[in-house]
Amino acid sequence: MGKRSTLILIGAKDGDHVTIEATTNVESGWRTAHLAVRCGVWSGHFTAQFLRGELAKFGKEIEYLLEDSKRPAQLRGGEHYLEVKLMDEGNGKVRATGHAQERLGAKTSLEFEFALERGTLSGIGKALIEADAAE
Repeated sequence: MGKRSTLILIGAKDGDHVTIEATTNVESGWRTAHLAVRCGVWSGHFTAQFLRGELAKFGKEIEYLLEDSKRPAQLRGGEHYLEVKLMDEGNGKVRATGHAQERLGAKTSLEFEFALERGTLSGIGKALIEADAAE
């Protein structure tokens, strides 16, 4: 039987976005995820590892951002595969900034910055929390 996964979309499917496809594969406390980033004309995808709990922590920070718009939400993966910071800009918009790299110390990375709708945050937070609980 194949491994199940949860797809989390931060941004617009047909526009700028980060996708995290978190698998149920957890070994020694590390969860495998397939990442993709698209921003402007640049895009990239690779497989990464997240320490168990990192995705749920980001999901909780998104929930806190929804309660207090001055509090940013930030994912800082332990192995620096993906860093994302979400900040409320007002008027229903949130700014996503960050970078993605295949491995720590790699000279090649993708820096990104784009806007997304604040109304999508609740679903993103819940999906992150659920993905981290799956096995």
